Amino acid sequence: MLLTILTYLTFSLFSFGQLGRISFFDQQINIYLYETLVLSVLLVLFVRYGLQPIKDSLKKFILVYLFLLFLFVSILFGVRNFKPFENLVGLLYFLRLLLYFGYFFYLLHHIKRQPQFGKILTKGLLIFIVLTAISSILQYFFYPDLRNLLYAGWDPHLYRLFGTFFDTSIAGAVYGVLLVFLNFRAKEVIKNKYTRYLFLAIFFIFIILTYNRSLYAVFLTVSALFFLKKHLYYHFLRLLVLFVLLVILAPKPFGEGVNLARTFSIESRIDDYRTAIKIWQKKPLLGYGYNRIRYLKRQMNIIEEVGFNITHSGASFHSSFLVVLVSAGVLGFSFFILTLIQLAMFSEFNKYIVLFLGLLSFADNIFLHPFILFLFFSLTLLSRLTPSHKLR
Repeated sequence: MLLTILTYLTFSLFSFGQLGRISFFDQQINIYLYETLVLSVLLVLFVRYGLQPIKDSLKKFILVYLFLLFLFVSILFGVRNFKPFENLVGLLYFLRLLLYFGYFFYLLHHIKRQPQFGKILTKGLLIFIVLTAISSILQYFFYPDLRNLLYAGWDPHLYRLFGTFFDTSIAGAVYGVLLVFLNFRAKEVIKNKYTRYLFLAIFFIFIILTYNRSLYAVFLTVSALFFLKKHLYYHFLRLLVLFVLLVILAPKPFGEGVNLARTFSIESRIDDYRTAIKIWQKKPLLGYGYNRIRYLKRQMNIIEEVGFNITHSGASFHSSFLVVLVSAGVLGFSFFILTLIQLAMFSEFNKYIVLFLGLLSFADNIFLHPFILFLFFSLTLLSRLTPSHKLR
């Protein structure tokens, strides 16, 4: 009963997105309300199962543990080059990463022991889907301008769909992940046929309204691979025609954000990639340690001292792969790639979703974002459930 309540509350608070964020030390440390419940779920399961889930997952996900171990080692090796508070911030964000992996391993063990919990997890996801759809529609029509939060470090999105996530890339990744999952498991999550079609259509349109060109390209690429693999050529052609038609018809009232021919974002990303590679070349093997990029940029005068802690892009690069490369060097980067491959092998759904998120992560720091980690692991758990909610 307790786990049921915690699960429903977790997904409900997760739908709050950035509205559920609590910041400390001028936004250098951020936590989300739903994460306190994720921790509560983990503690309940730890009391029940002890270290057994860790032992079981260690056998199956050894590459994941090696990646996490190497990230921790990279933190230790870089301690002398940063202030105590900066080291503390890096350690806290590493612990957050452990929280999400622990959530996955312990719930995986729990569902194997009690398959009926899959129904609870499915209902929790449905709560998130409904609340996310409603909040995103409300945002698009009643709060289309994010420029008033420019002072807080957010990009000035105008007439674009960003939902409660305040970022079109993260919001687009959430919409895309949900659309892919519903394509695989819609019948188990939503029983009514017409309601299923409605939500599939909603998230499809949501992707259009983000005006995120990277998302467009990745969505069409993954869709092409899916339909072509199953020899559904006509289905993909219909999807492509509909997608292009909706992109053309989508409202573009004003602003550079809805201009699909914009070049500024491309140029800024290229400069960001160059900066990341330049920094990585100074410590190519071990890197600088996890989540120290903001302080590293300040040391190298890449971002100004004034307001360095406010800008959200200052703590990362426009690519999860470059974040790992700079943080843990080429060795940690290699373990990261192997981790993604191992997670992709978990289910057929995971192959597509890891590819989807992986391709998106070339253009933005997607995979390592807490929202994406939580949603990815939750859907991964559900991807192996049969209609009777038993693990294969």
